[in-house]
Amino acid sequence: MRIGISDICRFTAGNCQRGAPNRLMSTWMQDADEFREDGKPRLSGRIHILGLGNVGTFVAHSLMSRPSPPPVTLLLHNPKLYDSWLDRKKCLSVNNNGLDDIKTGFDVNVLSGKTWHAFPYWDKEAGGERSDREIEPDMEEETVEDDERIECLVVTVKAPVTALALESVSHRLTPDSTVLFLQNGLGVIDEVNKRVFPDPRRRPHYMYGIISHGLTRKKEAFQVAHIGVGTTILGPALSESLVPATGKEGEQDGWPASTKYLLRTLTLSPQLVAVAETPSALMLYQLEKLAMNAVINPLTAIMDCENGELLYNYSFTRIMRLLLMEISSVICALPELQGVPGIESRFSPERLRSMVTRLANKTSKNQSSMLQDVRAGKTTEIEYMNGYIVRRGEELGMKCVVNYMIKHLVLAKQQKGKQRESAAIPVDLL
Repeated sequence: MRIGISDICRFTAGNCQRGAPNRLMSTWMQDADEFREDGKPRLSGRIHILGLGNVGTFVAHSLMSRPSPPPVTLLLHNPKLYDSWLDRKKCLSVNNNGLDDIKTGFDVNVLSGKTWHAFPYWDKEAGGERSDREIEPDMEEETVEDDERIECLVVTVKAPVTALALESVSHRLTPDSTVLFLQNGLGVIDEVNKRVFPDPRRRPHYMYGIISHGLTRKKEAFQVAHIGVGTTILGPALSESLVPATGKEGEQDGWPASTKYLLRTLTLSPQLVAVAETPSALMLYQLEKLAMNAVINPLTAIMDCENGELLYNYSFTRIMRLLLMEISSVICALPELQGVPGIESRFSPERLRSMVTRLANKTSKNQSSMLQDVRAGKTTEIEYMNGYIVRRGEELGMKCVVNYMIKHLVLAKQQKGKQRESAAIPVDLL
């Protein structure tokens, strides 16, 4: 029996409501075999994770919390990060209510130069855990080069560095692979296709995810505090669903085994509270989140304030309304949403304003990720939030002047911080 995306969506929705205690005990090996495609090798079941920030750490920890955890490989982009991994005793921890839940057993790949090197958690020859040891900068003599094909890749790095990060593993991805993007903003796939996979025949399959769990970074690396239970919404990217194998969106059998396996594995990881959605439904959730992020993130970054402070300033509320009027107009005019019932009411300025107000109130004491990036001198995700609205508006012949101004105010503040930092460093011109 072949299983389509729609079957997974119905299955996971029912399981989230009922708990599905028996099905959760299935092993990842059974899931990998269930989605095996005729004439192709069976899935290894391994899931690679690129990006060990709050979300990446939480996802890796959640996978290892399953009754039967799949093999998980963490992709670390430099040897220094691996040094930190050894210092942490090769553990990831998620803090809930003051208590650390520690997980081990992760395999690791480390990028040195342009080569990935494998550091399996278990030493197969010795039959036990690998001993900690110092890494030589080139790592040529101490490790095994890893060019293993990546079947399932979860990408949690920030949008501005996604294409660069994927370039390092592009040779390990195939048209049968699946890449899940768990990050803020929209427009990343277009950039990845242009820079990393220009040939459509060589592109992997894409998935999007939206995560609403409250996560904050603790002082040490590979540690995250889980401060609020949320959900994770997953599904194939809408752009690919426009050419289904059977002619019906969400019911195609043409999706590769890796997509079905990744969806099943993540939705059956209790800690994630994950559900699968059809591509069009997922797109609507993404646009709602984009609308909220495109207001709260840039305004808090520009004004250097907490989320809740936006609600008690009359001038802030005026700017919010202008931003949301433009955002609403662009979303309602998107060609990929034409014919979807209820778009005008769902994305009306008043409904979006209500959603922004509730979120700002709920996270009133939080600092937005964009504010943290500006303070840290990092590149922000503004091009994938307000910048996305501006670009899509231009495609539709609409001038989004308020979003354009907000985008450049954030870019100006970001540049100002970098200039101050560089000016503080004396330069010897002799």
